[in-house]
Amino acid sequence: MKPSRHPKKRMVSSMPAAHYSLYAWASRMKVRGTVFGLLCIFCLSTLSLLLVWSLAPTAHRGVKPSRFPRHLEELKVVAEFLKDYRDEHYIYTLFMFSLAYLYKQTFAIPGSFFMNLLAGALFGRWLGGVLVCPLTSMGASFCYLLSWTFAAPLLEKYFVETIRRFKMKVEENEHRLLWFLLGARIFPFTPHWLVNISSPFLGVPLPTFSLSVLLGVAPYNFLCVRAGGILADLKSASDVLDAKTLCELLLIALVVLGIGMKAKKRTPPIDADGQQQEPLVTTTHPHA
Repeated sequence: MKPSRHPKKRMVSSMPAAHYSLYAWASRMKVRGTVFGLLCIFCLSTLSLLLVWSLAPTAHRGVKPSRFPRHLEELKVVAEFLKDYRDEHYIYTLFMFSLAYLYKQTFAIPGSFFMNLLAGALFGRWLGGVLVCPLTSMGASFCYLLSWTFAAPLLEKYFVETIRRFKMKVEENEHRLLWFLLGARIFPFTPHWLVNISSPFLGVPLPTFSLSVLLGVAPYNFLCVRAGGILADLKSASDVLDAKTLCELLLIALVVLGIGMKAKKRTPPIDADGQQQEPLVTTTHPHA
């Protein structure tokens, strides 16, 4: 008989009814506690961001936007207001933009494309690019830590198979982990939010994770920031991420993965009897 691929399910199915009910109740309470903790942090962060924006110096022209832009035309209106505001309060504009960017990255809120365009419109190609790359890495690292602290019960409940597949890929590429992650980041169709929240449970160390984000998303970020310099002329997102650009990103990802494929696996040292020595430590903390 083949051993079960899901020992946790086999263990649960063999429980007495009373014990299973207690297990299910404890599992539900764990998930609810996780959701409550995440909601508290999200609400506090949102209120803090709103407070900083409400205390901003008064704008002499235009009406201060009250929400993140939802489409390109709204983004153009916000950019025009912030350009005038930047000329009057440059440091505060830079500070507020950085906070908003970190907020969206930390909580995996869609919209980094618009934020990158806005960075190009406000700060230019080079400063905008240099600004958003570390912000992306910092925000993704905060998301990693938030997931490590709270998200385990949710991932166990809703993403078990996805995490299992990801973990197999990480283990297969452990000897070239940075190259593997770089390729995944550059690849234009990777679900970055899922990589961010699952990485703590895949054995990906935080320093490796942060570096892969910093370098891996740089091509995409600079493309978007460069397009932000001509934001007023853009008609749709396809003007920035057209088929040619996506193919270029795909080609870069394949080159990075090709370089990573040349990395060799580390083999344990050979002892006096000709046997491979087992490593003394087989697991590492994901933050190491």
